Amino acid sequence: MKLKNLIAGFALIATSTSFGATGIFGGYLTVSGIKYKSSSTYGGGEPTFDGANLGNITVGSSSLVISQFETLTFQNSGHSTFEFAFAYRVRLASSAQSTNPSDFAFVGMGNGVTIGGGDEKAEVTGATINLLSGIGTPPYPTTTVYAVDIIHKAGAYEGGSNFERLANVNNPNPGGTSWAGTDAFTANFTVVPEPSAALLGGLGGLLLLRRRRI
Repeated sequence: MKLKNLIAGFALIATSTSFGATGIFGGYLTVSGIKYKSSSTYGGGEPTFDGANLGNITVGSSSLVISQFETLTFQNSGHSTFEFAFAYRVRLASSAQSTNPSDFAFVGMGNGVTIGGGDEKAEVTGATINLLSGIGTPPYPTTTVYAVDIIHKAGAYEGGSNFERLANVNNPNPGGTSWAGTDAFTANFTVVPEPSAALLGGLGGLLLLRRRRI
């Protein structure tokens, strides 16, 4: 009888611990008018950002803009989430991902708003994050593949201390607590030369070849 009571007590503690926590359970963003869920594990019928191909971009005549992003968290039993942020990085797809937060740009989202059941949501709308800014113009007529890395971040209070929740591929829910273990949600896009630039590049190559023959 005492053993049964002891087991029941442990079960109650385990159940309470599992609910007495914080975590991220959803992350979304809108790129060029298309809303994505960052992970396939998140709810909703949106396409998944991680692993997506954002298409071909012609610098000068195309744009690639993040206009909206949001993060959903749960909190209960006296724990809380706060100071949400959206982290992003654009790199050459051939370059390695980074687990160093200083390599990312951060957009503060403030504290979340209650959406019921202890859950919170932080969202930014009307953003104008141009992913083409700063990548430069690739040598024409070269076609270059880039990667966009994103991480959803929220401050968390548990066990009498504050820390970060970092939603990423390795831990989309409830979110990791160390940048060293992050694997950012990643989508690719391809920058292609403008037709006129590609034509000029081709003509230049032909002229150079002709000069060599002469």
